[in-house]
Order: sequence, then C-alpha cells, then structure tokens
Amino acid sequence: MNDLTAPSRVLFETPLVRVGQFRCPVFHPLFANSGPTRTHCFVFPRTPVWIEHEGQPPFVADPNVVPLYNPGHPYARRAIGPRGDRTDWFGISPALLREVIGEYDPGALDSGGDLFRLPAGRADARTYLSQRAVFDRVRSGAAEVMWVEESDLALLASVLDATCGRRAVDANRRHRDIAEDARAQLNLTFVESRTLDDLAQAVGTSVFHLCRIFRQHTGTTIHQYRAGLRLRRAIELLHDGGDILAVAMALGYSGHSHFTRAFHRAFGITPSRLRGGVSAAYPRAGAQASTAFTAAGLSSCPAASRRVRPPGEASAVETSALSYAPASSSALPAVQRRSRSSPSCTS
Repeated sequence: MNDLTAPSRVLFETPLVRVGQFRCPVFHPLFANSGPTRTHCFVFPRTPVWIEHEGQPPFVADPNVVPLYNPGHPYARRAIGPRGDRTDWFGISPALLREVIGEYDPGALDSGGDLFRLPAGRADARTYLSQRAVFDRVRSGAAEVMWVEESDLALLASVLDATCGRRAVDANRRHRDIAEDARAQLNLTFVESRTLDDLAQAVGTSVFHLCRIFRQHTGTTIHQYRAGLRLRRAIELLHDGGDILAVAMALGYSGHSHFTRAFHRAFGITPSRLRGGVSAAYPRAGAQASTAFTAAGLSSCPAASRRVRPPGEASAVETSALSYAPASSSALPAVQRRSRSSPSCTS
C-alpha cells in the first residue's frame, strides 16, 4: 500500500448491511486520524492499536475485542507495534440496528442518543472464526446476498449477547489504565515466554494487583487472554499457508500436538483443515450463523431492494465507510433473546 491508497474498502453493500476491510500501515497519512465512520459498524481487528473516542478514555483494540462505532463520532488511533491497523468491518443500517438493539439494550432507544453505548464488545473464539469465514466468502465474490445479510446480523447478535450479558464493572480509572496497558504489552509480547512479574513491572504494579485488576476488567485471566491472541494470530499465518509446526513454535507452543489441541479446543477444527482457507475449513459458517440469528429471536429481515456492487465498481463510501481503526469458530454460539429487564449495554 502506498501513501495515497485509501485504507478503507467496501467489499459488499446492500441497503441493510455493508462488509469491508481497513488496511492502514503506520506510515499512512490517515493512520492517526482517518475521520469518523459514516455508518454504524462492528469491527474484528487483526492487529492491535490504541483507539480513543472523543471524550472517552483510550482502549486497546485487538483481536480479542470487537470495537463498536457510531457514525460521525471523532476518534484517534495510536500504533502498538509496526503492523499498523488491519481489520474486517461489518456495517448495519440504522433502522435494522435499532431493531437489534431493542432486544439487547432498550435503554439506548429510549435515550435518543448513540445506539452503541459501549466502545467495544466481546466475541468468543468460534464467533471470531465464523467472522473470518463470512469475510473470506464475501471477498471471494461467491456469497449470496441473503446469506451475507443474515450472517452479518447473526455475528452482531453474538457479539451483543456476549457483551450485554456481562458488563464491565471496573469504574476505577487507574485500574482501567493498568488493564489497558497490560493488554497493550501482551499484544507486543504474546509470542514470548514472559512471566507475570515481567508484565507487572512493565505496567508499574504488583503481580497480585495486576491479576486481580486484569480479570475484573477483561473477564478473563492474563494467560487466557494471551492464548487468545496467539490463536487468532495463528489463523493469519495458517491462512497464508504457513507450516503448522513452524507456526506452533513461532507462537510459543511446545510442539505440533500442543498447538493442535489448543487450536481445536478454541475453534472446533484442526490447524490442518484451516490451511486450505477459512471458508474451505468452515463451509457451514453461513448456515450456522443463520441458526444463531434465529435463536436470538430477532424478526426476519424486511424485504428490500438489494444490489451487490460488482467488483471494480467504485462506491460512494469506498474511502470513508470506515474511518475508524483498531488493533491482534465451529458454530456461532446460540444466542438467547434478551428480555426488557436484562442488563443494558452501557458503560
């Protein structure tokens, strides 16, 4: 990518949903500030960066979280390491998002403000892999319109279910900063065999304090979080044809079997199956996504005039549909329909 290449690209577009990619190296003139998004979108990072929305504290956007963006809101980006910002993003129309949000966070509809009231959501390993399968099929040009629309909605429902079902409770700003600094450090060093003491010293706190704060803030242990970063990086390396043993050793695993067990436990498939591509390894992602969407109890997609933009045709949102950017599954998990008394997705 040269300096003049637009970092955001729309791959698929209908009146209901959009799917695109954001690829922005650190040296790109738009890296620090690419402008606000023009659509509501939820994002699956492949690399880690710091994101700071105007008036809010910064957070680490990496492959273990799903940043959420409201259109028109300014934000800034800072690098974590040299890999820049590489993400896959999914947009959704305001009318359709209101329908979805009404099932999870009805307070957002009543407030008349932003529909996404948190800066980021969560997704388990299999949802992350499902997203990659959907994205790869869209990029190949072989995806049907209805399949993509249902998959987009199912992914969002899974993210909101994981996010609204368990809210972050750490209101202490100093504690939050320690946890975010630790996440940034982990993104820089997750392939290394570092100790808890190394990490605690890097963020300026004790081991006990770090472990307690990190789990309270992220909902997981430091070891589990690092494992998630390693396995999501493995998808990138295997997708590019990497040798399984070489990938295992490069990511800090003791050998082929150790890596294979961890990979299968997280994603439900073996690394050898993934080497043929995410879509080939996971061909039923769309059907399973539709199942999760139905399980969420959301109503069917309204009929609409749909048009898939053919390859090579310019889009009005080609350079700005996603001006955000952040950081580095067998079936989508069944999603429970949320009642009006459920916890809301508020900060």
